Amino acid sequence: MKETFVKSTLKYALLLAGLTSLPAMAHIGYGGRDFGSFTGTSAASSTITNQAVTGLHGWIDGTDADWGDSHRLRAYRFHLDNDADVKIAFQEQAYVTPAGASVAAGILPGFSVYRGLAHVAPFAADYDFSTGSVAIRDAVGGVGLTEGSFRSLTDWSITNDNNDPASAFTYVGHAYDGSVDYGTGVIAGGDGLADHSVSGVFHLTAGDYSIFVGGTDYFSSTTPFPSLGVTGVVSVVPEPETYAMLLAGLGLIGFSASRRRKL
Repeated sequence: MKETFVKSTLKYALLLAGLTSLPAMAHIGYGGRDFGSFTGTSAASSTITNQAVTGLHGWIDGTDADWGDSHRLRAYRFHLDNDADVKIAFQEQAYVTPAGASVAAGILPGFSVYRGLAHVAPFAADYDFSTGSVAIRDAVGGVGLTEGSFRSLTDWSITNDNNDPASAFTYVGHAYDGSVDYGTGVIAGGDGLADHSVSGVFHLTAGDYSIFVGGTDYFSSTTPFPSLGVTGVVSVVPEPETYAMLLAGLGLIGFSASRRRKL
């Protein structure tokens, strides 16, 4: 208990001390991070580059008992018209922003996939410290016992300042780079190789999905929060049944054309 208190105290002391040197902390949004809409009946892929995650620990921090701060992750979205297998991959990327700022590589990425979306325009954006979000955190996690709203391995909710119904994220699955044990046992879902890239394949039903991406260095949470670049890819593969139906359809078309030629 004492170690948890010290960790939390150091984290927020350093956060407050470094706010003037950090980019403005943004609420949850998908600006520039929409992979688009996929039919699910044909193979397709979408890549998003030049995105930055603030901090080395955002994803892994959401696996502990006091949850994590969504400001330390980046949110992505996509839509499926039909059921499909979806491969999701993220890897480090160094780049220079249009403003000339250098964004380093070096992140060990982890991500979670959820059914559901955060509030988008014209609604106000969601964030961890809105009155409604704090009420949700206190009701579920205990009064004053959570660092933020984000949870890596289960469902969670968050809202905005306008008393709108909460945005609900229904957990689907996760994957992360390497293998992490910060004292509670190895966190499931690691790829076992800390090579700054991670991927996972998920069978998803039709609907809207959010992906939250962040770092997996748990003990960096008491250090300054660098901006680290990432590239993301979503690839959709139709279900085998869909392929079978497509091939059957093509076969019928071919048979019909051949029959007409003979006639």
